[in-house]
Amino acid sequence: MAESVSVAPEQSSAQFSIREYFSGLLNPVDDAGKRRLALLQATFDVIAEAGFEGLRTRAVADRAGVNIATLHYYFPGKQALIEGLAQFLGAKFVLLHGPAPEPSGFPAVDRLRQEFSDGEFYFEHEPKMLLVMEELGLRGRRDVEVQKVVEMMNGHWKRGLEQMVEAGIAEGTFRQDLSKDEILALLMCMMSGAAICRGDEFGTVKRGIERWLLTEEVWKATRGAEHERT
Repeated sequence: MAESVSVAPEQSSAQFSIREYFSGLLNPVDDAGKRRLALLQATFDVIAEAGFEGLRTRAVADRAGVNIATLHYYFPGKQALIEGLAQFLGAKFVLLHGPAPEPSGFPAVDRLRQEFSDGEFYFEHEPKMLLVMEELGLRGRRDVEVQKVVEMMNGHWKRGLEQMVEAGIAEGTFRQDLSKDEILALLMCMMSGAAICRGDEFGTVKRGIERWLLTEEVWKATRGAEHERT
């Protein structure tokens, strides 16, 4: 689903892939990296439990088991902490995924279904990730600096979806009467909204998106017509 990434330019050299970079962030081997991770995990937990209104550097330091001076050594201010949280959350979205869907014979369909699988996985096993993303989005409406972080995080997910849409149109899997921008905008809105679905509602949203987006031939070939009858 939302594979959100904000990598500092100086840390995005060719020798490291995005996955390698984020794997190192979540699995540090040095003491400094472990302390930084503990602070980011504490920030994540505080926001998940108390929202942005409860985010205090003292609360983060206490939860991480360090003094406030140590926190400020790694993150000079709250904005730096929020930007660090964006990388932490982005790493989780990049590295954690739901089960791969059964191959359909159509790469764009499989990519779309992986998005659905990821969303279900986060909802069932990592609900705090969705909760913190929601908190960031709400705060961003009132805080320009937080909104910049949200836009950075959504950028990678949007680029991934854009590549999927372009491929789906090119291979004739997605409808040809809709523009790439129309499909992309609607997919992002529908998938973001699906995060609040419960139980069978998510399955209904998945089928609805596929029925809307796939060509008639692909819909039938991937047994969409059978699902529609049921």
